[in-house]
Amino acid sequence: PFPIELAQRCIQSTNARVVLDPFMGSGTAAIAAEICNREWVGIDVSKAYCMMARERIQAARTLLRK
Repeated sequence: PFPIELAQRCIQSTNARVVLDPFMGSGTAAIAAEICNREWVGIDVSKAYCMMARERIQAARTLLRK
């Protein structure tokens, strides 16, 4: 996966309220969107990647709540 900070900088450079990631993979863009308090939509055809992304996003949400 690419660095969360890279996706975060890209997201913060726009006024968009919703981030669309049509190739979600491991969920890095979704995690960056969560950090930036943006809504997001992630799409991937791989169930394995969707499960991995779900786990990573939940872990990130737990850390953000602390």
